[in-house]
Amino acid sequence: MEDNNYTETDMVNEVELLQEALGSGAWDMTFDQKGELVSVNWSQVFRRMIGYKDESDFPNKLSSFIDRLHEDDRERVVNLYWNAVKDYTNRTVYDTEYKFLTHNRGYRWFHAAGRVARREDGSPISIVGFFIDIDDKKKLEESLKAADEEKSEQLRILKSLADMYYSMHLINLKTGLITEYSSGGEIRPFFEKKISAAETMKIIMENVIVPQYRESAIKFTDLSTLGERMRGLKTLSSEFVGIHTGWFIANFIAIETDNDGCPTVVLFSTQVIDERKQQEHVLFLRSVTDDMTGFLNRRAYESQLEYYRRNPMPDNLVVVVFDINQLKYVNDNYGHAAGDELICGFAGIVNKMKPLEGKNGKVFRTGGDEFVGMFCLSPEEFAEGEKVFFDFIRNWNGNLVKNMAVACGRACRLENPDLSIDELVKLADQNMYKAKSDYYKKNGLDRRHSSI
Repeated sequence: MEDNNYTETDMVNEVELLQEALGSGAWDMTFDQKGELVSVNWSQVFRRMIGYKDESDFPNKLSSFIDRLHEDDRERVVNLYWNAVKDYTNRTVYDTEYKFLTHNRGYRWFHAAGRVARREDGSPISIVGFFIDIDDKKKLEESLKAADEEKSEQLRILKSLADMYYSMHLINLKTGLITEYSSGGEIRPFFEKKISAAETMKIIMENVIVPQYRESAIKFTDLSTLGERMRGLKTLSSEFVGIHTGWFIANFIAIETDNDGCPTVVLFSTQVIDERKQQEHVLFLRSVTDDMTGFLNRRAYESQLEYYRRNPMPDNLVVVVFDINQLKYVNDNYGHAAGDELICGFAGIVNKMKPLEGKNGKVFRTGGDEFVGMFCLSPEEFAEGEKVFFDFIRNWNGNLVKNMAVACGRACRLENPDLSIDELVKLADQNMYKAKSDYYKKNGLDRRHSSI
C-alpha cells in the first residue's frame, strides 16, 4: 500500500526498528538519491559476535568489513553486495557465505543476507541485513532447547534470518501500511494495489494458494484477528502449498506490541521449503521400504499393527501371511543368488496383483521368507485374487530355480469380528503353517532335506 507522505526517514526508522527487535547480528547502510553510500552501521551485537568492543576498534565503515574478509572470498562478496545494491530491478539478492577474520578466534565461516528497500525509480534507500556464525550452528540449535522461552524464540528468529526468504514485509496493523523488503514474482503485483493490508493479504492467499489449503491460509493471514491470536507470542508460523512455489512456510514475527501484549507491527515472511519436504518424503519412504522387494518393511508393519491396536479395523480387512517354501534349502544348496531369485520372483508376482489388492492394500516383508498382506476385500474379491495369484505361482520359473511354491494363510475380519489385529495375524500365521505342512506332506518332502 502506497503512502505519499511516507518519507525516506520513515523507511530508515523502520529498518532501525526491525534491527532492534531482532537484536543480533544486524547491520544496515543508507544511500543518497544517486545510490551512493551515505552511512554504515554495525550493531553492537554484530561487533560482539566477531570479538570487537565498539566503534573505536570496529568503525562504522564498509572497509572495516571488507578488510577482514578472507582473500579467497573478498572479491566475490564485495561484487555481490554492490550488484544487489545497484540492481534497480531488485532481482539480485545479497545472500552469501564467507570466511571472516574475527578479533580473537581467527577465521570463521559466516552466512549473511540483506534486503534492499528502494524508491519508486528503483534506486536504493537502504539495505538491512543479518549475520550468523555457521560454525556455531549446532551449538545454537542445542542452546535453543536449554534456553528460556524468551531466549529460545529470539534465537529461532535469528536462525530463520540466515535462510533465503521468498518474501519479507513489515506490516503496521494500526495504519495498514506495508513496507516491502522482498517479494516473489507472483505476489509483487498484489502489493502494488492501493488497498488495505488486510485486503491485500486475503487477495494474495486467494490467488497463490492451492484450493485445499486456501481457506486455512486465509484464516492464518487474517490481519483483523492476528493481534489477538499473537497475544503474548513472538512468532506464529504455518505451512501451506502454493500454486507456483510448492510447500512454503509463512511466519509472523512480533516487532512492536501494545500494553496487552498484542502486536501492532509484525514482520511477515515466507520461505520455500518444497525441496526439503520432498527430501523428507524420500527419506521416510526409504526408512519403511525393503530394498530387495520394494515392499513395506518390518518397521512399517509394526507401525500398522500399532495403528489398528488404537483404531477400529475395516470390516472387510483380510490379513494374509505368506511364506516361500524351501527357501532355506535353496539358499543352502543353490546359493543365495538362487534364494534372491525366489524372493524377487514372489515380489514380482505380488506387484502384478496390485489391481486386485483393493483400496489401501499393503504388503510387508516381515522376515527373510515371510510376508504379511493386509487388504480390504470382500470374500468374492479375495477369492478372485487368490486364484489369479496361485496361477502366477504355478506358471513361474526362474533361471536358477525351476519353480516356486508359496504357503498362504488368511484371517478375515468378517469371519472373526471379535478378534484383535494381533489375534487375526496369529490366526493367519497358524493357517499358513497348516498350508505349509500340507504342501510338504502332499509332495512327500522332508522340510529339512528336499529338492526343488
